[in-house]
Amino acid sequence: MIWRRGERAHVDGDSFEPARLFRPESFFLGRTEGWGVAKGPFGQIVRRCRIHTEGRLDEAYQALHLDELFVWDDGGQEEWRWAMRRGMDGRYAAAEALVGSGIEGRYDGCDYVLSFLRPVQPKGPRFRFVTRFTLLAPDVAMKSVRLSLFGAPIASMVAFHRQID
Repeated sequence: MIWRRGERAHVDGDSFEPARLFRPESFFLGRTEGWGVAKGPFGQIVRRCRIHTEGRLDEAYQALHLDELFVWDDGGQEEWRWAMRRGMDGRYAAAEALVGSGIEGRYDGCDYVLSFLRPVQPKGPRFRFVTRFTLLAPDVAMKSVRLSLFGAPIASMVAFHRQID
């Protein structure tokens, strides 16, 4: 079945096949590996990366803690540390080490979307990140990211994550 943009999913899955709704708390529980490309403002590939994630459930807070490591082809590395929790209304509250708390995740159709401000380097300018996760198969997801600064597009990234355990 093909999903059309603009259709809305109900969090309980009654509008769409539940297997197609991306749920970060289940997809990122355990380990994933991924591959991605970062593109400049005009679509040219500027970097490639491998991505490793490890997620664990904090039973006391009912929150997913996720460590995400990007290993870039130019030798650079970035570590992102996430915590997220699904609320009773189906929305997610998330936090990341350089962003802080207050990130709200939402659904657009079956996709899970996050939007937040984050510096690319500590003490640098805060870029707007809009990140969309799309479930392609039960164990594979696509992540697309758009970065902007003061509304101007700066970069984008497309990555695929595969569950490995």
